[in-house]
Amino acid sequence: MVLRRLSVAALFVTIALTCGIGGTITSAEVGMAYPTWPNINSGSLFSFFYDELAESFGAGSVVEHTHRQAASLTGLIILILAGYTWVKRSLVSSDLRKLATWSLVIVIGQGLLGASRVLENDYLIAILHALGAQLVVALLVVLCMKTSSSWAESFAAVDQRKIARLKRWTNLAMALLFANLFSAASLRHKQGAFDGHLTLAITTSLVVLYVIYLVSTKLTEHPPLRKHARDLAHLLGTQLALGVAAWAFLLGPLATYLPDEDTRFIVQACIATGHLLGGVLVLAKTTAVWYEVRTRLTPKSNA
Repeated sequence: MVLRRLSVAALFVTIALTCGIGGTITSAEVGMAYPTWPNINSGSLFSFFYDELAESFGAGSVVEHTHRQAASLTGLIILILAGYTWVKRSLVSSDLRKLATWSLVIVIGQGLLGASRVLENDYLIAILHALGAQLVVALLVVLCMKTSSSWAESFAAVDQRKIARLKRWTNLAMALLFANLFSAASLRHKQGAFDGHLTLAITTSLVVLYVIYLVSTKLTEHPPLRKHARDLAHLLGTQLALGVAAWAFLLGPLATYLPDEDTRFIVQACIATGHLLGGVLVLAKTTAVWYEVRTRLTPKSNA
């Protein structure tokens, strides 16, 4: 299905390229390698001569340049996706069309936030820009789920008291994840405190673990949800390990372990970017659990 392929492509590009390269920019502290917008140091967004860019403006400019290109690719895919839902509106549900349209609106807003961040060189805008990327990811996860061929499958009825409890905890998990991502973005842009991020990270992890426990022990009759919970458990474990590594190499006892400054910088940047991507993936999978609970496990009259 065209919508399914476009949704998956948009999600992959957003996480792997847009968020990944965007995280690298912050980790390497090259956010203002290009202080101009929409032109790029008098160059074009569609320039692929990366060696010349690096020679003229430094390696940081290449990272920033590819981030803008990846973000443009995300926007293009979502534009095609949203346009398709309108052109084929007789074949596409209104829910999908609204979701695709909102995704496009938010991506456009993201682009404007990115422009403002460059033109104003404002850290608050940079933090909001980072948070907006997570919202795009959450919307694309829902789009991927709704366009899946297995989405229309029906399952045995589930005790709605269990679902009501799980809905409360998944709502809390989503709220805490966004709060934690805001604190993480603030810390990465040197505007927040490590203690605040650590407290939120521990609280969020405990809530997500409890959600996994509820799904694993109380909803054994719903295989898709259990699979989401298993995947979430693996991602959360990886993310916690990356968080410990980030603390150890950036703030803790291993901060000066590597004697070579260049090697230390590369290792720290890679771990910090990996930790950021881990957070994005945890959010994506928690979104899948949250949406599954709110739709296929909840009677339509109560949804």
